[in-house]
Amino acid sequence: MFRTSSKTLAALVGAAVLGGTAFQQAQAAELKIATFMGPKHHLNAKVFPEYAETVAKATNGEVTLKLYSGGQLGKGPVQQFKRVVDNVAEISFGIQGYTSSIFPRTMVAAQPGIGKTAIDYAQALWKVYPEFLTSEYDKVKVLGLWANTPPILITRDKQVKEIGDVAGMKIRALDASNIPMMNAWGGSGIAIPISRVYDAIDKGVIDAIFVAANGVYAPWRFGEVAKYVTDGMNGPASLFWFAMNKQVWDGLSDANKDAIDKVSGYEFSIETARSWSQPDIKAIEKLKAGDPKTAYYTLTTQQAAAFNEATARSVEAFLEASEKKGIPARAIYKAAQSPSS
Repeated sequence: MFRTSSKTLAALVGAAVLGGTAFQQAQAAELKIATFMGPKHHLNAKVFPEYAETVAKATNGEVTLKLYSGGQLGKGPVQQFKRVVDNVAEISFGIQGYTSSIFPRTMVAAQPGIGKTAIDYAQALWKVYPEFLTSEYDKVKVLGLWANTPPILITRDKQVKEIGDVAGMKIRALDASNIPMMNAWGGSGIAIPISRVYDAIDKGVIDAIFVAANGVYAPWRFGEVAKYVTDGMNGPASLFWFAMNKQVWDGLSDANKDAIDKVSGYEFSIETARSWSQPDIKAIEKLKAGDPKTAYYTLTTQQAAAFNEATARSVEAFLEASEKKGIPARAIYKAAQSPSS
């Protein structure tokens, strides 16, 4: 946990409205940031502390933030959006894929083929946000939207070199929208929160994990319970939101809103994607150099093509199913694609 200012600020002016609290142009007291990851996670150790310092400086100490990591304000990632909407925490962080029914449009921008890097996907999110995504975030004030590095395949007992090697494997997908991709490979996709994956693969409940490369090492340490890594196929990205309770935001002074807007949004999100991707880059370097505990394999062009063709079919099926629900999925997907995809 951290404090960015010791200054005691005027209390929020509130009025009871429909069982809630309406904040009227009040200076902010210390605001809580709720996260479900442990204190050593990159976001909790670096990104959010730096953001808090920036906000405190930008608002001349009138807005200060305190981090509650490790689920101190509520366990698990699934309820994070509800926590910020209900003002359990004034600010919270979450993963759209864990509550994909709330974010069906956003999930289109997570699909394979959008880009190759975390920055590609973060840029794609902001590219389509104004036209297509705002309705999914109208209950909060969005401070950031970003992605992490597209995943690698980490397997428990078998090195995957061909798509046929996946047959019958139970694979943890990034989220439920990626299960058809695992199935298209010949495996069986399973959606499990990241906090439960270590035990699941250790006990043989799943055979593999599709996750960003730093998952091999701390804080998740999947390399302790899985022996092999396969890299080189197209993959989706996990997407993330960072948001403030709407009523709390409305209660801030115009000057503080302007100050916070200047240090949030697109630039903050792109920098967060860049920063968070560094552990993945370092993990790949370590694996390529020869980690004695984890065997690393990069697919050949031909081997990757077999995976990518199956993945493309699953993406098309996802887009078609989304269109049937009234979501302009193909328009979102086309608009989101980066030049490098």
